[in-house]
Amino acid sequence: MNNEEYRLLMKIFVLGVFLAIVYMTYPFLDTLALSCAFAYMGKPIYDKLKPHTGNTLAAIICLLAFIIPTVIVGYIVLKELLIFLQQINIQSLNLQSMDTVERLNNLLYKVSSIFGYSWQVDEQTLSNYISQILSYLEPYIKNSLAQLMILPEIAIKTMIVLFMTYYFLKDGHVVKKAILAQVPDKYYEKTELFLNNLNESYKNLFIGNALTSIAIGVISGIGYYIIGIPNAFILAVITGVFALLPIIGGWTVYIPLSIYYLMTGEIVKGIELLLFGWIFLSTLPDFVIRPLIVKKESDVHPSLILIAFLIGPLTLGLGGFAMGPLIVGAFDALWRVKLRESK
Repeated sequence: MNNEEYRLLMKIFVLGVFLAIVYMTYPFLDTLALSCAFAYMGKPIYDKLKPHTGNTLAAIICLLAFIIPTVIVGYIVLKELLIFLQQINIQSLNLQSMDTVERLNNLLYKVSSIFGYSWQVDEQTLSNYISQILSYLEPYIKNSLAQLMILPEIAIKTMIVLFMTYYFLKDGHVVKKAILAQVPDKYYEKTELFLNNLNESYKNLFIGNALTSIAIGVISGIGYYIIGIPNAFILAVITGVFALLPIIGGWTVYIPLSIYYLMTGEIVKGIELLLFGWIFLSTLPDFVIRPLIVKKESDVHPSLILIAFLIGPLTLGLGGFAMGPLIVGAFDALWRVKLRESK
């Protein structure tokens, strides 16, 4: 066997091993992406502790102080929310006995009269419409959550996230060295520039996400206090924490509260909370707050931010909340390298 044959066989072997690893880890790509996201969000804490405690202890403290509490809270809330929604039988709700439709109809009349209209609808018709909408949404919501929340699988992925986040924090710098060691001298400088830009893009994107959750927590606290929601501060902290997690967001706080107030007859407070949450805790963060924060931190175009944090999850599912920013960050790093070459 000559040298050329040996090199060809080695290339085939390396390619085979690489494809086998991709095949093996494919079901857990979302888990690895989420671990990377948590590592970058915890990196500011890790960088502060590292000079004083060393790599290992800094990574452990970061896990204990920030990442593990966030993951545990998110897991518990998702589990309880799934159990709650699965126990609800929307068909059995008696809207007429709770006077919800009548009160909602009166509210519509009062609101429309402010603008010079007298808008009322037949209560039976409105009740039928509400029942039809809820009946249509019920199986969709339950099936979607059932697919997302296969609890044993989520528990396994949670453990993988914690371990991988620890190693990403502790040994993440080794990845860059391992990649550069295999790069020919001709492409070394360009590859190093790309990896540096990639690191900055990821760091700023995910840190920007953490800052967004803080902003959401502050806004939610102000809104809850103005509307008159009890324990506004605690709910604001919970809302901010939930906004940091995939799938979990401000809606997990304000929607159940809105439903509770509507069902207990406090129609005005329920609708106020629902509108406030929809505008300031769901729409505003994705279209205004997050793009502004991330744009300020990393100079990534707002359209790319929307692709990362909106289109990514819609296309890739749960993993898209982490994989979307990873893909967009890689694109941004490539664009920066190309821009530098053109200049």
